[in-house]
Amino acid sequence: MKNFPKTLIGFYLQYAVRPFRGILIAWALMFTFVMVANGVAWPWFQKTFIALFENGHLLGGDFIRMALPTILFISIGWFIIDGFELWQSVLGNRWRPKVQNEINEVLHDYTHNQSMGFWTERIVGKVNAQINYVSGGFGVLSDLMLMLSALIVVILNLYLVLDINKYVAFMLLFAFAFRVVYGVLRIKPMNKASKTAADSSSSLSGKVIDSLSNYSIVKLFAGVKHEKKHLNPARQRNIKDRIYSGYMQRWFWALPMFVWDVLFGAMLLLCVYLFSKGDMKVSEIVFTISVYNVVMGSISNIIRQIPNLVDVIGSAQKSYHELVKPIEIVDADGAQDLDVSRGAINVRNVSFKYKKKLILDNLSLNIKPGEKVGLVGPSGAGKTTLVNLLMRFYDPKSGGIYVDDQNIRDVRQDSLRRNIAFIPQEPTMFNRSLKENIAYGNPDATDKEIRVAAKQAQADKFIMAAEKKYDSMVGDRGIKLSGGQKQRVAIARAFLKNAPILILDEATSALDSETEAAIQKSFEELSRGRTTIAIAHRLSTLRNMDRIVVMDHGRIIESGTHNALVRKRGGVYAKLWKMQSGGFIQD
Repeated sequence: MKNFPKTLIGFYLQYAVRPFRGILIAWALMFTFVMVANGVAWPWFQKTFIALFENGHLLGGDFIRMALPTILFISIGWFIIDGFELWQSVLGNRWRPKVQNEINEVLHDYTHNQSMGFWTERIVGKVNAQINYVSGGFGVLSDLMLMLSALIVVILNLYLVLDINKYVAFMLLFAFAFRVVYGVLRIKPMNKASKTAADSSSSLSGKVIDSLSNYSIVKLFAGVKHEKKHLNPARQRNIKDRIYSGYMQRWFWALPMFVWDVLFGAMLLLCVYLFSKGDMKVSEIVFTISVYNVVMGSISNIIRQIPNLVDVIGSAQKSYHELVKPIEIVDADGAQDLDVSRGAINVRNVSFKYKKKLILDNLSLNIKPGEKVGLVGPSGAGKTTLVNLLMRFYDPKSGGIYVDDQNIRDVRQDSLRRNIAFIPQEPTMFNRSLKENIAYGNPDATDKEIRVAAKQAQADKFIMAAEKKYDSMVGDRGIKLSGGQKQRVAIARAFLKNAPILILDEATSALDSETEAAIQKSFEELSRGRTTIAIAHRLSTLRNMDRIVVMDHGRIIESGTHNALVRKRGGVYAKLWKMQSGGFIQD
């Protein structure tokens, strides 16, 4: 996936405007027409109607000749305007959900393509909130069109009033100019306050979602009071920032409102004075008052929209720049699919640093096709890092990893991961049915193939005992399943994937001995004929590996079979074997 445009406007143009430009242009034209027509036609219709009563023709039986055409013209005019307004509403209802869905979809895909480093620095709930901010930012197009239409209404009405009396037009122009100048002076501090409030709201949202998503831990440790205390500073900061933002917004519109009231009174006095001199008609006075209300209403619309516009755009812009970071792990130009015929893995002189800390130090490891290799070592030795590099969640700083003599940096990432079945210590479950969770290994699998995989993983028995069997929901992150049941579902998923390379990362360390023994049989069947890498602290689970590799400080310090390493006098593995309690390495 290519990197997104650097600016939010560029992103909107590429992903929101261009794909929907036809309907957006039609909607914008209709919207502008309706707003301008309503803002200009209403005062003019009033003036035209009142003028009927000024010339005295209605008293002499000229009703049909004079009044009826005017009334029909006004009625037809409103009918046309209302028709266009309905059309504009229909167009708006068509583009809004489509555009919002498109923005959400491309950002969702973009974040999924980010490296693991991107996710380790972020809270999932905050990322979701930021995506919503960006998609909501384009929704202010209506506000922008409203402001543009209001500006057109003001200009046209000022021109019409100028034709009646230049002094009245000057007063309207003064009110408008005062609002513009005042707004320009106040918009910067208001914008800063709105951005600060948006940032604290986004931060609070992420922390709240993080707290709620770990409800089981909160329950387990009776942590309700602790969570309240933990979240309170963020809540108080958010309250303070939002109050201050509201205060700045009130200053933005309050003073001009009182100025307008004073100017309205002055304009009424001016109209009375001009009428007494015979320089204004009643219809023109009605027209002037109506125009003043329309102009002030239009300016008020602009004023009301600016804080919201600043707030939404500020949030969208900040969220966009935090979300859209360059994708670190990308497919090479012309990358092809990985072709795995044997499953040989070669790690050649690989070094890797994470935040300036050396994790792997010039490490080399050759794994033969179909070989079962166990990785052992204390926490921080680099075992999981090596697996993450093989999955290409990160790229090494130097050296390379090859699968069947193909550098994994030269092949498509998706094709690499399709050829690897990974079972972690704590399998991740979607809040979907058991069938859907198993089928994630092969979305095209039939119901029969899914059940065969479940039987191979010894999961069919507990699934068929469930109320809805394979259609039973597993709950948030699989909370309705026991640890052993989740492992069986993960194994079934791996069976269904049928990948030539298998990785087990502490896949049984959290289970009791009886459950581990049952699942170990499934692992043995699953690993048959596959190149297998197993990380384990429980050394007993690695006794049947073809080879055990001992790592420490990013290097391989020993390698051999379990029996050979146990018999090695003074060996690290032998020492670990003697030190372990219940089969675990003592870190």
